[in-house]
Amino acid sequence: MARPRRSESTREALIEAGIIHLSANGYHGTGIKQILDEVKVPKGSFYNFFASKEAFVAELIKAYTQDLIRQFSQFFEYEGAQMDALAKLKTIVNLSLIKYEKVEFKHSCLIATISADIDEGNDLCKQALNLSVDECLRIFTTLLEIAQAEGSIRTDIRAAKMAKLYWSTWQGVLLRMRVTRDKQEAQENMFLLLETLLIK
Repeated sequence: MARPRRSESTREALIEAGIIHLSANGYHGTGIKQILDEVKVPKGSFYNFFASKEAFVAELIKAYTQDLIRQFSQFFEYEGAQMDALAKLKTIVNLSLIKYEKVEFKHSCLIATISADIDEGNDLCKQALNLSVDECLRIFTTLLEIAQAEGSIRTDIRAAKMAKLYWSTWQGVLLRMRVTRDKQEAQENMFLLLETLLIK
C-alpha cells in the first residue's frame, strides 16, 4: 500500500518543482532534466506520470489554477470578508505584487509566463491556459458584478467585458514587471485602470 503513496508524492513534487521553474523561466527556458534533477527522479520514471512535456505543463497549469482559486476563496472568506468588491480587487493586486517582490521578481504568474512563449502548435497547453483563464475570469466577473451592484463602478459596460480588460492588463503588467522589477509602477498601472476606466 505504501508504493502508491510514494508515487503520488513524487508526482506532486514534480508538479511543485515544475511550477516554480516554469514561472521563472517559461516553457522554452525550462528543461525537464532541471526538474528531474531537483526532485531526484530518473528520466524514465517521469514518463510513468506524464506522457510528454506538453502533458506535464498542461498539468502544471491546472494545478496552479486550482491553487490560485483556493487562495482567492480563502481571501474572500477571511481577510477580505468585510471589504467591498472594489477594495477586494485592489487588495488582490497588492498581495500578488508583494508576493512577487519577496522572490525578487524571479518568477511571476505561471499563466502569464507560459502564455508569453508557448508554441502555436501546442494545443494541449493552449487548451489548459484557456480553461485557466476562464476560471479566473469567472471570479473577477463575479467581483465586478458585485461592485456594480454596490455602485462603485460603472454599469454601462458588462462585468464580463471589464473582467477581460482587467485580466489582460494584469497579465501585461506582470510581464512588464519582470523587466522593470518595479512593484510601484505595476500597482499604479492597475489602480489607474480601476480608477479611470471602471469607476463611473
